Amino acid sequence: LGALRNLALYALAFTFLGLVLWRTRVWEVGDSLAQVNPFVLTLIPLFSALLSLPLALRQRLILNALGQRFSAWKLLPISYYGNTVSFLTPMASGEIVRPALFQRGLNLPLSQGVAVVLYERLYSSFLLGVTGLLALALTGALPWTISAALVTLLLTASGLPLLAYWAARHLSARLPLARLERLVPGRLRDRLQEATRESGTALSQLFLSPRLAVSFCLTTYLTFLIMTLQFWILVREVTPGISLSEAGVVLVASNLAGILSGLPLGLGATDAAMVSLLGAYGAGGPASATVVVLMRGLINLPTGILGLLAYLTALRQRPAPPLQSVPAASRE
Repeated sequence: LGALRNLALYALAFTFLGLVLWRTRVWEVGDSLAQVNPFVLTLIPLFSALLSLPLALRQRLILNALGQRFSAWKLLPISYYGNTVSFLTPMASGEIVRPALFQRGLNLPLSQGVAVVLYERLYSSFLLGVTGLLALALTGALPWTISAALVTLLLTASGLPLLAYWAARHLSARLPLARLERLVPGRLRDRLQEATRESGTALSQLFLSPRLAVSFCLTTYLTFLIMTLQFWILVREVTPGISLSEAGVVLVASNLAGILSGLPLGLGATDAAMVSLLGAYGAGGPASATVVVLMRGLINLPTGILGLLAYLTALRQRPAPPLQSVPAASRE
């Protein structure tokens, strides 16, 4: 059974590679590369590698809140893989493998792995929307006083998921769920109750920690800033008139369109949203199409390859053996 599981996990790696190549359409990139400065060609993919630092730090902070102590370096492969598949797969469906990687490589209980993934994905998806609104407020379309007030309000709203989770817990306690539970077979119901109880306890530890929320927001906003800078540098090579905040709006909105579309890998939805928004900010049709093609080759492809390498590295990770106790006589 273990051999079959390993075979399935490594087969998933080849599937992941195929999806990356299909999603990026590398065969369309060649002609557009001639428009990019060679220095920029080298610089842009480096941002994809730089993302690994705040991602690993963020995951370390989450696990610390659960009483699990790991170095950021140890967590880097799993955290990078999780971020990659969350953007490359619809509704972040590729994240389903991550709890198993936590258990396999770090000996983390599966229930805690599920809680970490749920917390990270739900909260970061909310912050992605907030980031898009922050960028929109800073585009200059509004008077600076209104923009400043809106930015302050949005940053304050970063803590709303904690309040939402607290409210949901109190509301669910008042709902008559017992009747629904009777419809589930007894043995299956017991297993589900045990699994959800353990994951729910860990999820409560995370969502009810204001200190974790602050550190999570800081590391997540840093991650989105790096992604926005990467995209902006690419856009300026093709259409210099786009500002950093406008690039942020385009990047966030197109990514949300791809994630929420439900289409395989967001195909079509991401590209259409990006071309439309770039056009709204003054980029011509050919320039917008060039940006889309270059993004596949210089951002999505390197990120996908790094995500694959991170996944393969995570598969090779094993928990550290327990320390052997030294007899008192030998210490003397």
